[in-house]
Amino acid sequence: MKKILFLLPLLMAMASCEVLDQKPESNFTPTNFYKNADDAKAAVSAVYDPLNNANMYGQVMWILQDQATDDAEWGNGRSTANQPKNDLDKYTFTPATNTFQSLWSTVYAGINRANTVIARVPAIAMDDALKARFIAEAKFMRGFYYFTLVRLFGGVPLITQETTSLSNLNVSRASIDEVYALIVQDFTEAENVLPVTYSAGDKGRATQGAAKAFLAKVYLTRQDWPKASAKAKEVIDLGVYDLWSNFADAFLIANKNGKEAVFEMQALSGGYNEGSWMQGYMRPNFDRVNGVSGFGDDPPTENLYTTYRADDKRRDVTLKLYSTTTTPAAPASVLFPCYVHKYLDPSATANGDGGNNYPIIRYPDVLLMYAEALNEQAANNADAYAMVNKIRNRAGLPNLTPGLSQEQFRDSLLLERRLELAFEGHRWYDLSRTKKLISAMKAQNPSILVDEHHYLFPIPQTERDVNPQLTQNPGY
Repeated sequence: MKKILFLLPLLMAMASCEVLDQKPESNFTPTNFYKNADDAKAAVSAVYDPLNNANMYGQVMWILQDQATDDAEWGNGRSTANQPKNDLDKYTFTPATNTFQSLWSTVYAGINRANTVIARVPAIAMDDALKARFIAEAKFMRGFYYFTLVRLFGGVPLITQETTSLSNLNVSRASIDEVYALIVQDFTEAENVLPVTYSAGDKGRATQGAAKAFLAKVYLTRQDWPKASAKAKEVIDLGVYDLWSNFADAFLIANKNGKEAVFEMQALSGGYNEGSWMQGYMRPNFDRVNGVSGFGDDPPTENLYTTYRADDKRRDVTLKLYSTTTTPAAPASVLFPCYVHKYLDPSATANGDGGNNYPIIRYPDVLLMYAEALNEQAANNADAYAMVNKIRNRAGLPNLTPGLSQEQFRDSLLLERRLELAFEGHRWYDLSRTKKLISAMKAQNPSILVDEHHYLFPIPQTERDVNPQLTQNPGY
């Protein structure tokens, strides 16, 4: 996906060209840029670009999806000087916490880029099939961005046209149902056009399987179990995805965009400013790689570490437990010196130059979604057991206990999701949609007070300051 990563930083500048009454410093304007297939491809590539932004999967999404759960906790002898992270971790955040504003503005920038492609690419004289694919990629990404927003904030403003002026920017929140209707429409239209696979130069772009997988996740979130199981099965039946024989292989840089990768944030090391920060942010500051120390973000909880069985092959791939006597040695002040290990890049020479992709949807997620949706329709489904056992057996664990009740299987599957997909951005969503966030956080640290209103994050105060039509979520 190198052509996605080598981006021209022009789309937002072009939008401003229509707004400002001055000559642009660049030669690119909306009227002279969208002329050929190369222009269209550059525009579509820019729609993906926010994924690797620090305000999305470059960092902020980890804070929301990991540190705000029982999987990670800031402190316990570590520095808590970063107040926004500590607030998310301890649920002391407010609408003014800048993490929410950072994510909100970055996601809407991606939506505007998608809207621009959808509006302008149809007029380009180029191959019709390629044009249709580019538009489908933009619709996929718009659906993805809105899916991110609605799960975190609930109903949000629906913007489906490119922004070309400063007029009429204040838009009220759509309902959750209205947002999901657009998401389903965008993913459905995308799945009907996108290819199943790409050639090497375009790997990492949205595929038909990715669109189907996100539809499955949408339906799972909405508890439409028949549609969720049907879409997950369609992904399985494509025959292009499979599990690596070893769990660790899924996270090797050599295997990125491989057979488990349904959709990944793309990273490119080598000094292009498109590398991954995961291997730097998540590694502790006392563990130096090529002379560079990490930051120790997303520190795993003892609750998570001890939830793994000692013979679970996933534990020591996902987590690394240091001590004061190991090399490198953890400081004695850190009460439980455990850190995320699955994203280590031994060749990285800078914290922000890792070659690790971020696995937004990995194939085991699809198998577990399929199993969950089947179980919710009827207990003791043989295919549901088969999916979970396939994942457990790779981890070196025996089959799931047969004959579980529907509730027992549900709890076992949520646990399996936690262990298999730890630090891949699913835990908060899983706890939120199953309404188990409060109980899980209480079990991990009773001093962290989580309430019903925390099932949605607050609408950023900065947005409400400039847009009086935005209402706030209850409880904030």
